[in-house]
Amino acid sequence: MNATLLKILLTLAVVIHFVGNLWHGDAHTTLDIALPAYKNVFIIIVILLLPLIGAILLWTRFSLAGSWFVAMSLLGSVLFSVYHHYVMISIDHVNHLPPGSAAAHAHFSNSAAFIAVSALAGAILAGYAARRLAQAEP
Repeated sequence: MNATLLKILLTLAVVIHFVGNLWHGDAHTTLDIALPAYKNVFIIIVILLLPLIGAILLWTRFSLAGSWFVAMSLLGSVLFSVYHHYVMISIDHVNHLPPGSAAAHAHFSNSAAFIAVSALAGAILAGYAARRLAQAEP
């Protein structure tokens, strides 16, 4: 796979993950699931902004750093998402949601799964990109 195609695919993965997080944020709003400020700061910086910054860097002379930004931030997103939605028992867990319609619960569960899977796929692709871009450097 050439470097340009790899950058396009990785940028697309970041955009898909970003949109998935907006979808999941809407599910939080619908079910009135608020998170503490420190978790919101983590979400804003690590899960939303750093992958976007990494995707921008992919298209500059700092493409290797960009691929690492994407890889590490999406790995952080996977760990955060899986822990909070599937391991830690709270109202943010897919099996312990607050009262709401079946559609709202499905919205939450489906978007939680989507962001975990999209983050994992993006992190793997970014790790591959980092390896390929590092090999291409003189």
